[in-house]
Amino acid sequence: MVRGHTKEHTTIIKRSARKGHDAIHGGAWKVAFADFTLALMALFMVLWIMGSVTEAERQQVVMTLRGENIFTGHTPRPITQPDKSGKIAVLKNDDRAKKSDADSTKQNAANNTLTKLEEQAKKNESLEEVNLRSRKEIEELARVIMKITSAYDAQSNLHLEIVPQGLRILITDDKEREMFQRSSSTLTPFFNRLLSEFAPALNKIDNKITITGHTDATRFRDQDRYDNWDLSGQRAMQARRVLTNNGLDPEQILQVGGMADKVLFTPEQPLGSANRRIEIMVLTNAASESLYQYFGHHGEKIIEPLAEKIPSSN
Repeated sequence: MVRGHTKEHTTIIKRSARKGHDAIHGGAWKVAFADFTLALMALFMVLWIMGSVTEAERQQVVMTLRGENIFTGHTPRPITQPDKSGKIAVLKNDDRAKKSDADSTKQNAANNTLTKLEEQAKKNESLEEVNLRSRKEIEELARVIMKITSAYDAQSNLHLEIVPQGLRILITDDKEREMFQRSSSTLTPFFNRLLSEFAPALNKIDNKITITGHTDATRFRDQDRYDNWDLSGQRAMQARRVLTNNGLDPEQILQVGGMADKVLFTPEQPLGSANRRIEIMVLTNAASESLYQYFGHHGEKIIEPLAEKIPSSN
């Protein structure tokens, strides 16, 4: 009898390496979570900002972001300003188009004006730069005037003073030379030539100029017909005429006047020859602006005439 053959079976267990959860999904979930967190933080920021502003401010922000204005016709239903009755009207389509065109024209004009002003501002100097340049030009002018005076050997007839208001040029009589004929507004030939030489030098700068005549304290016999006020004013006008006829721009002269004997150069000698003089004042920009304001040209206008404030005597 043949016994049954017993066959041994070998069981083979194959283990496969399982990939972990992290290996399957990688790091993508981290990126998604970071995006979600960032979006959530942004949402909280928006909610916090919106909660800290008023409703009117929120509406203004929305219209600004959209580029809209409820008064210009760029919104679906623009409105007008309140009328006399206090009602606010909604613009019709035609009125809205007309108003929109008109507003656009005004806006373009305003933008063009603003652009021009900005360009001009870039070209303009600051006030400090203008004043500094003006001061340097005045100092240079003083040197030129001194050089001309030396060439004419007239140092004793010229006095230069640099003051806060500008350059003061005093042309005076002395014992040897008289600027004008006695009691007359006629310039002597020497001073006529000297003033003629000054004119081109004064014209090289843009500063405004004042010309003032002065006399000594000598009185005229008939004060009613002619006095030192007349004489000093006429002498100043004659000096102006000589300067403008020899190259000085008339627009550069800001004021011409006479002061008679009210401001003597040598008060201790009221009849002294030095008191008979012409004063040419080359003003700084600040000084000329102050003079303009003094006469009300650039200053504030009268709001209410003084006469209206004075009560009637009746």
